[in-house]
Amino acid sequence: MIEKPIPEEKLDALRSIMHEALTKRFAPDGLTFDPIVFEHEIDYEGDELLWIKIIFDGDQGKLDPSWTNRMFLFLDPALENLGITAFPITSFIEKSEWEDPYYWIPDYLREDVEE
Repeated sequence: MIEKPIPEEKLDALRSIMHEALTKRFAPDGLTFDPIVFEHEIDYEGDELLWIKIIFDGDQGKLDPSWTNRMFLFLDPALENLGITAFPITSFIEKSEWEDPYYWIPDYLREDVEE
């Protein structure tokens, strides 16, 4: 259990920074980003993590991996300025997948997962 959750105001500020950067880079390609979801947790070694799930709508082929892999260049200073010390882990999820109820079923409960 996390003793001190990250205040929602800080997460809202980070969400705004990320949304602005993503929109600036990818809006010309027709991509939109909403929502940006944060999950704050402690891993099995006691390290603080911030899972960042970026939900996008549009052609995934236009989601430039050379840019998304370097998101830390603007993300790290933003985290530091906001006083967020959790290690960020980002993932991009297609909106259609995010809205699909099947997405939320853990693998171990799915009938079609091969072992």
